[in-house]
Amino acid sequence: MIKTKTIQVLLAAYNGAEFLNEQINSVLLNFDKLSGFDCQLLISDDKSSDDTSSILSDYSEKDSRVRFLDGNRKGGVKDNFNFLIMAATADYIFFCDQDDLWLPNKISIFISKFNEVETSDLPILLHSDLCVSDKNLSPINVSMFAYQKINKDPTFSDLIVSNSVTGCVMAINKSLLTIVQGCNVSKSIMHDWYIALIASAFGKIHFIPSALILYRQHGNNQVGAKSFSIKDGLNKNIFEKSLKSLTSTKKQAEIFLADFDIDISDSHRCALESYIGSFNKSFFNRLHLFITGRVRKYGYTRNIMFLLMYVFFCGKKIR
Repeated sequence: MIKTKTIQVLLAAYNGAEFLNEQINSVLLNFDKLSGFDCQLLISDDKSSDDTSSILSDYSEKDSRVRFLDGNRKGGVKDNFNFLIMAATADYIFFCDQDDLWLPNKISIFISKFNEVETSDLPILLHSDLCVSDKNLSPINVSMFAYQKINKDPTFSDLIVSNSVTGCVMAINKSLLTIVQGCNVSKSIMHDWYIALIASAFGKIHFIPSALILYRQHGNNQVGAKSFSIKDGLNKNIFEKSLKSLTSTKKQAEIFLADFDIDISDSHRCALESYIGSFNKSFFNRLHLFITGRVRKYGYTRNIMFLLMYVFFCGKKIR
């Protein structure tokens, strides 16, 4: 007897009552359009103060495909997703924000891509483009990757310093899930970034060049689609925040190296060690890594700011 394959969508909720119904309904519509899969929507609430918990309870009572796992405090979006990751068991795992809207064939398109690229136990991460929308889901830009000039095909070295895999349009297979559940993803900057590093090191990342969700922008976005300019980077608060973020990438690289030192390739170990070590080395060492392209971001504007922060101000104390 052939075992039915399983899909789980992980939705981390917090004070999302305003948009939650639309998002859940869009995920369930995706389930309706699939055949031959056992589908579940796993939801964790981070102790919301609005009607989120009651909305989730109603859905779980009415539809057996919706499982409201927990409503206790986790400590933020990363910890909320980490809770869901550890509860996941399916063959394919999708990640979902509470305030977007999935197009009806999103999951079907992802599954077709999994069928195309999956071989044996190779860890696979898929991600797609997004349509940036306003609060009422009117399109602002049909491609977030074009809007923000995002790297569609990042290398492992690229991912050490900058993430270009957006969690709300990310899906992974069981082989990748197993690795993620056995490492320190909870200590990372963000789960999607760390999972992308793992996929790049041990498997494959594939980009689907279609906008498959409406990525809603509103006043309460945890992480939104933000444009960036040199003028923004020269703002004192943004500059200091960016320096702190740079230090966080070093710490994340150290965590990754500790997690996978025995298993990673020599080239990946060298990339990690070079980046980590450069924070305590000279300006010339960092400049050499930047000029040779071993440590660099994607795009002209980002690299101007990265040159200033990484090469010139790396290791400076931030007040």
